[in-house]
Amino acid sequence: MGIWEQLHLNMAAHRLVALVGAGGKTSTLYALVKEGVEAGKRVVVTTTTHMMPHPGLPLTDHMEELPALLERHPAVTLGKFLRPDKLSEAGQPEACLRWADLVVVEADGARLRPLKAPADHEPVIPHGAAAVIAAAGLDCLGKSIGEICHRPQRVCALLGVGEGHLLTPADVAAVLSSPQGGRKGVTEEMAFRCLLNKADTPQRQAWGAEIGEILARQGIFSTVTHYTEKERGGACLF
Repeated sequence: MGIWEQLHLNMAAHRLVALVGAGGKTSTLYALVKEGVEAGKRVVVTTTTHMMPHPGLPLTDHMEELPALLERHPAVTLGKFLRPDKLSEAGQPEACLRWADLVVVEADGARLRPLKAPADHEPVIPHGAAAVIAAAGLDCLGKSIGEICHRPQRVCALLGVGEGHLLTPADVAAVLSSPQGGRKGVTEEMAFRCLLNKADTPQRQAWGAEIGEILARQGIFSTVTHYTEKERGGACLF
């Protein structure tokens, strides 16, 4: 089963997808792109925050170049280097739909931590997003908020605990489902999905199932995933 199907998303209905949260965004982004390409779609990868460029995809910082590039390449990255190491936004993602069948957007940052709660300026969900995927890494469980989370003070405030609190499946579900957490900025018109990543042990798979059950009781669909070391970051996909 592919990642689109796992997430109960449809390429025709969910043409603009934003990824937020932590612990699996980039890997999932490129898995979505790869399946889009395999389905014969023209795909644009971009960001509303910052992201590492994929070495296997052509890159432009001018939206006007997209039509010509998409004629020659099934997937193209749109972004500009405003800092030496990462790409920043180079135009509104929704405008890319004039030429692309799918636009997949990294809309949040987590500094490689597996769980976060957003700051006031986060996430940056693009206008017209049809779906939002909130990710979390299951390797955060059993560890303290102060040790493992990005923006730990925000996570503490959301959960009403201190930084020494050891994270439980209920905590992760609460962070993902909260309007101050993974669901921040998600409107009723947007499909909302949660991705529970790094389920690479039986214990983490069980935790993922437990979190999924808690989310399901709130009407939130989720899926449990694991990427191999080769697949992480999507480097091997293109």
